[in-house]
Parts: sequence; C-alpha cells; structure tokens
Amino acid sequence: MSRRRSAHGFTLLELLVAVALLSVLAVLTWRGMDSVLRGRDRIVSTSDDLRSLTVAMTQMEEDLRRSWPIRLLGLAEPSISFSMAGEREPPSLGLLRETRGSDAVQVQRVIYRLRDGVFERGFSLWAAPSPDGAQKVPATPFTWQPIMRDVQAIEFRGWLDGRGWLPAAALAPLLVAAQLPAAAAAQPAGVRPVVPQLTGVELTLVRRGERIVRVFAVAD
Repeated sequence: MSRRRSAHGFTLLELLVAVALLSVLAVLTWRGMDSVLRGRDRIVSTSDDLRSLTVAMTQMEEDLRRSWPIRLLGLAEPSISFSMAGEREPPSLGLLRETRGSDAVQVQRVIYRLRDGVFERGFSLWAAPSPDGAQKVPATPFTWQPIMRDVQAIEFRGWLDGRGWLPAAALAPLLVAAQLPAAAAAQPAGVRPVVPQLTGVELTLVRRGERIVRVFAVAD
C-alpha cells in the first residue's frame, strides 16, 4: 500500500499548501529586505546631513577666526558686519578675513546668506579704495558655494562687549553708523572712528523642523 501512495506523488492540496508557504516566506523576505534598504537610506541621509552641517560650521569657524587679525589693519570697514534684513530676505553675515596669496597676505570678503532654502557662502577679493575717495574699487564678482540645503530660516546674533548678545537687525545700524563720514568728522584729525568689535557670533539654523544653534568665538 505504501508503495502505491508514493508512486502517485503529491496531491493538489499539498502543492497548494507548499505554494502558500513559499508565498508567505517570499513576502516576509521582501519586507525584511525593504526594511534593511530603508534603514540604509536613512543612515546615508543622516550621514550626509551631518557631513554638510560639519562642513558649514567648520568653514564659518575658520572664516571668523581669520577675521580677527583684520582689526589690526585699522580699516574703516568692520571685519564683521550684518546686512539689513528685508521683507523676503533674512539678514546675512559679512566679514573680511585674511587669506594667503601668491606672494603676500590678502584680504578676502566673505558673505553667508540664505537664498531659496540654500545656505550659501560667497567670497571675493577685497581691495581698499583710495584715501581721498577719488578712485573707486571695481566690484569683484562673488563665487557662491552651496553648503547646506533644505534650510527654512537662519538667525544671527553678535556679542558686543558691555551690551551682550544683540540680534543682527540691531547690530547692522550700529556697524553702519561707525562707517559714515559724520563719525569720522567727529574724531580728531588723523584718528579713525571707533568701530564696534564683535567677539562672538551666534548662528541659528532651522532645517527640516529642527533648530540648530552654534556659538562661535571670534577673538583669539
């Protein structure tokens, strides 16, 4: 009897059960692979975000550190300044920093701004105008580098000795007023107006609903 049953092979019900089990195993395997792939994508995305954030903060720290020696040159323009914010444009950070040229130390102008959801860094060479103001310096085009995307908002604050942390909107007119001709005329002959020096800058980024705050020390 046993030999006759084995000769007939599998029944239709047994085949259906086997197919059902294989289908369940295939679905479980696919869901497991999909979970692994999604986890890998999240890890890669988080790693890229962390890398771009690290690059942005490191670059800004280097720029601010190299802006501190510029104050020794006695320029009428401050080494760190903020632009006036518009209705659709947040305030930007501008600074003058030293950079090594081919034969001497040069001054470079750097701007950090938010444009269309992209946190950008722009740089160009800076040249001083003639003392009498007769010869103007031609504007040098900026080279812009996107350093972080998907940024919803940025805020800047500066640390002013004796006054503490002030927002960029309050610091911008103070720094501009120190550069006006009236400020220079109020000083004795041969003495430059005192330009407020910032010793700290705070950057706040809002990215994908997350608020990131970083404080930079400017002074050595």
